[in-house]
Amino acid sequence: MVHFSIISATAGILAAASLVSATPVPSNDDPKARIVPFVNKHAAARRSESYNLPETTKRDLHRIQRRNERDAALMKRSGTGNLKVKRTAAALEPFDIDSARKARTKKRQGYSTDPLVNVGDGLYYGNIDIGTPAQVTTIDFDTGSSDLIVPSTACGNCTGPFFDTSKSTSFATTNQAFSTAFGDGSTADGVLSTETVAIGSLGIQNQPFAVITQASKGFDGPNAGLMGLAFPTIAQTGATPWFMNLAHAGALASNVVSFYLSRQGAEGSELCVGCMDGAKFTGQPEYFPLTPGNATQKYWDIASQGFTVSGQLVTQAMTATIDSGTSLIYLPPSQANALYSKIPGAAAAADGTHYSFPCASAASLPPIGIAFTGSSTVFNINPAQFVAGVLDQAAGTCAGAIVSSGKEDGIALVGDAFMSTWYSIFDYGNMRVGFAQAL
Repeated sequence: MVHFSIISATAGILAAASLVSATPVPSNDDPKARIVPFVNKHAAARRSESYNLPETTKRDLHRIQRRNERDAALMKRSGTGNLKVKRTAAALEPFDIDSARKARTKKRQGYSTDPLVNVGDGLYYGNIDIGTPAQVTTIDFDTGSSDLIVPSTACGNCTGPFFDTSKSTSFATTNQAFSTAFGDGSTADGVLSTETVAIGSLGIQNQPFAVITQASKGFDGPNAGLMGLAFPTIAQTGATPWFMNLAHAGALASNVVSFYLSRQGAEGSELCVGCMDGAKFTGQPEYFPLTPGNATQKYWDIASQGFTVSGQLVTQAMTATIDSGTSLIYLPPSQANALYSKIPGAAAAADGTHYSFPCASAASLPPIGIAFTGSSTVFNINPAQFVAGVLDQAAGTCAGAIVSSGKEDGIALVGDAFMSTWYSIFDYGNMRVGFAQAL
């Protein structure tokens, strides 16, 4: 039996279990249903026969559009756009579980690792436990959103494993309607609810989430749901994300969540909650402060000097959003053009989004990377990860993993194509993101 360090929204503070309150679902002041702009951006395998590059990019681009719509809606709702983040998380240095292993110290409490399944380097998902007794479902852990969404057994068109609300003694519904729109234009509906949610020994009681009960088209998984790991200012449910509830309660060994995303479909991908895993990277992580780094934080944004080719800056400075839920890397059109103008044989594709280059030259491409503000380090992308897939089989052209976002907004959306090269540490306690060379 797993013994959870459970955090409750109803029990108050108990010394034995360190129970505190999770952030409740806000009351529904508007009698209308809460409409949630959520993007389902699961990517197919980039290097498999079933990979559909245009469809993957379409979903990622729809995600960018919905992000912009969501931000505009939040600004309108707040009047100023300055929604506040509750920050009570202690600024602890990331706890390295590999160092603890090597020192053979007594196992420290407050962290958990979750093995992730790598689907063609375009999607990584793992398990969570939900309900009492626990039911297992599969989740895409997304640093670019902030809501927890899980399909129930009532959803005939959804992808399982499903959550059976009737078999949980801790499930409670608010009866507040919830609607979500997917990247392909389909919709799903459900209700805002609360439940016990855990990964390994880390758990929250009465965690607000959306349980999906019907959909016009299924989640196009293979995973069932999504857990947002960004900031509560963008939570369309109005709830504090699961990871941050743990941090506020002092339940974590360190207030971080870290990703190791394997390459070429290999096994070993891992989510580390409350920790980082030094066995998954070499050297020491280099950290960069969040921008703006205050109570208005929405995404895991850091400042970049720009993108590089052969170690030389070729784009303007941009805000880099580090997003585990996006497969590729998206730049404003002018900056994508500037980058590919320095790559021999590269050309803009007819769709206005992708860029092509001869597949035969893939092995000899110059190093392509990112330079973050305040550092002389160039974070190059693994060459194999830069090749997004074959764009035109007959012409022998491949597509690059850096594509046009279609909007001159000064934002670089940096997804798995980068994170699979660099072990990524999202440090909530210190409001920063760290990178180390992934193995």
